[in-house]
Amino acid sequence: MNKKYIAIIASAVAAVIAGAYACSSTRNYHKIIVVTGATPLALKQDADKNISLEVSGNTKKIYKFDEESINAFASVYIRTREVDSKGELEGTYRYTGVQVLNIIEGIAPEKPKDALFDRPLDMVVTFISSSGKQSHFSYGELTMTDDVKPVILAYHRTELVSSKSTPEKPYTLNKHKGELTGLRLICPGDNDTARYLDDVTKIIIREIPVDNTEFPLMTKGFRCVADSVKTVHNGRVLPLNLNGVETASTQNWFRTGHGQGFKGVSSASGYNLRSLLRKNFPGAGEDNYFLFVACDGYRTLFSGREIFNTAAGKSMMMLSEMDGRKTRGGMSLGPVSDYYVDRETWGLTHIMMIDNVQDIK
Repeated sequence: MNKKYIAIIASAVAAVIAGAYACSSTRNYHKIIVVTGATPLALKQDADKNISLEVSGNTKKIYKFDEESINAFASVYIRTREVDSKGELEGTYRYTGVQVLNIIEGIAPEKPKDALFDRPLDMVVTFISSSGKQSHFSYGELTMTDDVKPVILAYHRTELVSSKSTPEKPYTLNKHKGELTGLRLICPGDNDTARYLDDVTKIIIREIPVDNTEFPLMTKGFRCVADSVKTVHNGRVLPLNLNGVETASTQNWFRTGHGQGFKGVSSASGYNLRSLLRKNFPGAGEDNYFLFVACDGYRTLFSGREIFNTAAGKSMMMLSEMDGRKTRGGMSLGPVSDYYVDRETWGLTHIMMIDNVQDIK
């Protein structure tokens, strides 16, 4: 290679390394970064000291993480556009952190011996801050969904500002200033920041108490058929009403299970889940939770926020046909944007609306 070109390449590499070293060695990540092509922004960042996280509840043991164990996880670098629940802008930011899935998939859930369902898909995951504030998620929305907009525990934040921002005329639209203290829960898939949480110190995985009187018992390997679906709310049991519910369909649904692997590429049709829930549970919305139970006792829990407040929720369906044939065993729940199809609850017999999940006291 021509010596002239070698010198140019070496100079460019040295400039990038020097810029990266200058950024990483100062540790001044709290400074505002103006987006230009001069310095790469996606530099390796580690969690600072004094970070502490405990995961407990219905688990085989109590799991504890410090900054060293947090730094052992693969880091995620993600941009957010944050709007509060009133529609007010909170700002635009870059975060470095750990995908919650990466933590949860290393935690072994353990239900009570008398639990009616032996899997964690009907459980709630509660995040608790040092101040006692709490945010709740279904176990499935953290583990079965895709990685397009993952829930993150972030340990670094950088403001994103206009490239025209100057010290004389600084960008003023970002509400949050300075570096993070502890771990910040961010939920890029949500339409607002209602579930965002600062300084998360605990995660608790738990069952929520429900009245199981109406529900079938779990029977593994039972090939059952559900002739009808009932709705349950506050002890009131009614037949599912499909009159006026919006229809829905999907094509090229790539179906793979967490345990059994690839199941095929399918077409499916049925009813829009948002429309169905609003028809059968007047006032249903983001604060509610929905438990879906099948004739063999299989069950899955969804938060109202994932159904009514995310793009994935918009595509969720109640399936009546798949690949041109009636769904096996009766109607089936179809969260068609999930990565794994484990929440596809076939042979559905009951849908229960839970008004809300209580905070842990």
